[in-house]
Parts: sequence; structure tokens; C-alpha cells
Amino acid sequence: MNAIPSIQKIGGMAAFMNAGIALATLATAVFLIGFSAIANPNELIDLAIRNPTPLLIQDGLKVASAVISALLVATFTHYLRGENPALLSVTAGFGFLAIFCLLGNAALSFYGILQIPTIGEVTDSVSQLNHMIGMLAVVAILLDGLWLLLVHGIALKNQKLPRFLCYLGLTMGVLSLIPILGIVVLLIGLIWSVWIGKIWLTAAPGD
Repeated sequence: MNAIPSIQKIGGMAAFMNAGIALATLATAVFLIGFSAIANPNELIDLAIRNPTPLLIQDGLKVASAVISALLVATFTHYLRGENPALLSVTAGFGFLAIFCLLGNAALSFYGILQIPTIGEVTDSVSQLNHMIGMLAVVAILLDGLWLLLVHGIALKNQKLPRFLCYLGLTMGVLSLIPILGIVVLLIGLIWSVWIGKIWLTAAPGD
């Protein structure tokens, strides 16, 4: 058996860490922030005023997720190298753009928390900033969905990954195009992350 490339080992470990980040993100959203605040911008702003700690934790998880996602995009690009290079470059571009938007979302959120005025003084600028944060989140999810669709389409066509894993990735990609289903994608992503991590840590390309 050929040796597993170092970048593939790193990607495999990143995939397992991605599952951990997803669990932490889900726990933060459910138990610390709450679905009502996530769905209601005014409640989210109120939470930032009264108790910003959950939102700061969420922003930290976003940064960690961005770093891990960059490793996953790079590993997929390496793993699928030689398979339609032009399309693979476009695919990687979608992946890195999604990461850029996620980092922008986290940075603006952190800035907004620092700039939140005293209780009861939610200004128009704060509301506009919150709108920008929400838009960046939606764009990041959509771009990630396109990346998932393309990368698993390439893997499926060239039989580089198990067929059902590719179908799982394609399902995540489709659901990501409906941002309201983000938590569903997060849950499916737990299975996907563990599965792809196991593959990359146990098999060299071509095995």
C-alpha cells in the first residue's frame, strides 16, 4: 500500500475536528443562544447587550471552523488533483470564498459586540451591522453548498470516494442552498466528517 500523503493525514484529522466543532456549534446555538434569538435579530441584539458571552463563543467557533474548512478544501483539491483541473480550481475558489465570508461574518459580529451601546440604545447602525452579519452568513452557506455539490460531483464521476459518501455530500450541498436548513446540514455533516476523516486516514489515493 502506498504511503498516505501528509496533507491527506492533516485533512483526515481536520475532518474529525470538524465534527467536534459542529457539535460545539450546535450546543452553543441550542443551549446558550437559543433558537428564538437566532430567528429574531432584535432578540439577538438584546442578547449581545445583556450577555455577549455566547455570541463570542460562537464567533470563536466560526474562526476555528474557517481554519478547519481551509484544510478540508486544500485536502479535497489535492485528493482530486488531475480530475478536471479547471473545474477543480473553480470548486476550490467557491470553498475559499465561503471561508472568507465566514471570517468576515465572525469579524463583524465581534466588532458589533464591542460597539453595542448601553442597554436600550439599539441604533440604526447596529441594526444595519447585524443585517450585514446575517447576509455574510447566508452567502457563506450558499458558497459552501456550491463547493459541496461540485467537489462531490467530481469525486462521484471519477469514483474517487464511496458512492454513498458522495450522495451524502451532494445532499448537504443541495440543503445548503436553503439557508434555513443550516442546522440539518450541520447534523448530516457530523456523519460526513467522520466518514471522510476515516477514509483519508486509512487509505492512500488509488487504494
